Amino acid sequence: GKGQAGLAGGMDVDEDPVDATPEIEEGCKPKCVKPLLEYQACVERVGKDETGEAHCTGQYFDYWACIDKCAAPQIFAKLK
Repeated sequence: GKGQAGLAGGMDVDEDPVDATPEIEEGCKPKCVKPLLEYQACVERVGKDETGEAHCTGQYFDYWACIDKCAAPQIFAKLK
């Protein structure tokens, strides 16, 4: 079963990762405002974090997962 291939980094050999163009990313940003704002808020918190232990990987991946989900149909439409 295919489906959620590559989410954890184990890409199938025959599947390229979705490559969102900047235009598509821009078009998808409005749909992904919430994760983007959460990521940006996290970055600000981390900037104030003196321990250096805080990071925003989770928020970053949430944002890009949203962009990917939005972008994929548009990208595949272009490939046809």
